Amino acid sequence: MTSGFWRKNGVSHGVRILATTNFAPVWRALRARPRVSELVNRWLINSLIYTMPTRTGALSTMQEWISWESLHDREFSQRHLPPLPSCPADLPAPATVAQLFARPGTQCPQSPKSTLLFPIFAQWFVDGFLRTDPCNDKRNTSTHDIDLSQLYGQTSDVTRLLREGAGGRLKSQRIRGREFPPYLCDPHGTVKPEFEGLHTEFRGRDVKAEGGGRVPDELKPKLFALGIPRGNIHYGFVMMSTLFLREHNRIAGLISERHPDWTDNQVFDTTRNTLTVVLLNIVIEDYINHITPIKFPLFVKPGIGAKERWYRQNWMSVEFNLLYRWHSLVPTEVTVGGQQRRFADMWWDTRPVTEHGLSALFDEASRQPCSTIALGNTDPSLLAIEEKSIRIGRDTRLQPYNAYRELCGFPALTTIDDLTSDRRMREQLTACYGTDGTDGMDRVELFVGLFAEDIRRGSTLPPLMSAMVAVDAFSQALTNPLLDPGVYRGATFSTAGCEVIDSTTTLSDVVLRNISGEAYAPRVSLERHGRHPS
Repeated sequence: MTSGFWRKNGVSHGVRILATTNFAPVWRALRARPRVSELVNRWLINSLIYTMPTRTGALSTMQEWISWESLHDREFSQRHLPPLPSCPADLPAPATVAQLFARPGTQCPQSPKSTLLFPIFAQWFVDGFLRTDPCNDKRNTSTHDIDLSQLYGQTSDVTRLLREGAGGRLKSQRIRGREFPPYLCDPHGTVKPEFEGLHTEFRGRDVKAEGGGRVPDELKPKLFALGIPRGNIHYGFVMMSTLFLREHNRIAGLISERHPDWTDNQVFDTTRNTLTVVLLNIVIEDYINHITPIKFPLFVKPGIGAKERWYRQNWMSVEFNLLYRWHSLVPTEVTVGGQQRRFADMWWDTRPVTEHGLSALFDEASRQPCSTIALGNTDPSLLAIEEKSIRIGRDTRLQPYNAYRELCGFPALTTIDDLTSDRRMREQLTACYGTDGTDGMDRVELFVGLFAEDIRRGSTLPPLMSAMVAVDAFSQALTNPLLDPGVYRGATFSTAGCEVIDSTTTLSDVVLRNISGEAYAPRVSLERHGRHPS
């Protein structure tokens, strides 16, 4: 082990990293013993969450001081560290810093670990709860909960627009015998009266939507009625929402069959409860286990945090919002329907989903690699979003990268050479933030530093990003009220719902039971070299 490893990680982090990312046979043996595995699972999750101080609600983007309103108004984002007194005046312009993220051509490094399905699922998942108000960087439009708002919307009014009104089902349509969400517009591109109130884009200046251009008139008739703005932004988002719509209606059918005396509302609510926990299972047992290099497969245990300090009401932080902007994972070109296409040419185009079907698209996404998280690796079509992210960090006066390293228990880095092994990127960072090593590191902004770090072998994320994702991901997912010991019971999900929850640990489980009539059983995996589902 090199001295650089200990210098960058410190003793405490270094020992934990070495212990949890090696000795796979030992961890597998512990996982195989039910009572022991619960203790190990709890210990590992707590150790990851307690990397940072637990949420207290003391700090938000509302103002610099604490007030009754700032402790309760969740229209503003929470924050982990207090704001800087002022943003350093001599930092380079955001547009200049954004060039650090620019991919020089169409070729991009392939992830040794992850498939294209990984960023597709990641964006669809986090767009349900990380939602910056485009008119005010300090505000958000989130419910702060993992609640499948992508499918159900964020308000009861929107949910009602999307419900069929019978059997607990969501509205859907059949195209070539397959189930899809209903179209939002008529053949002329005018929103149907039944969906007045649904928004395709955020109100105000939506940088992500503008990056792909406004919805072309010829594509408006093919937009689907979905729960949140941007739900149609690209085919990957739509294929995920279509999958979960099918699973909702499938579960509703199972529950209705067992309980013919139940009302539409009771079936719908029980189905939604069930599907939300299904998603939580997938997030922890498939998605998070893919992200982390830990050799012990983590799992959902209802009530695991009920007696812990981190068991608090969810409140998304501005830092979490920024560190989850994984645009560099998206290749410039992807294979869709057997054809090589520029991803930037497919904004707002839902037609691949209806033309090729879920089975073929999930298979294709699981057989091609995504790119890697890094500076110098964002497609030009997404650079405006990186620039906006830098502006958000400055508007909220976030402390620099090194301050967050220390908050997470990592040693502060003293030179840019310690930040990245990429010589070209070190030169660009030095030119951007200063020539003196120590001073340069103190000036590196959080958003830039997160993406500049080298990725450890076996991981998908750089070290500080990985630590901060784990803190918020576990403490936000495992505090879901449906996992509370007093709520997690048969009456909340029904017997049929409990059977679905117990039979679901991966995204593949959901896909394979919702592609009846499609050509073949696809490979569905976030892992490039993962086992084909049996």
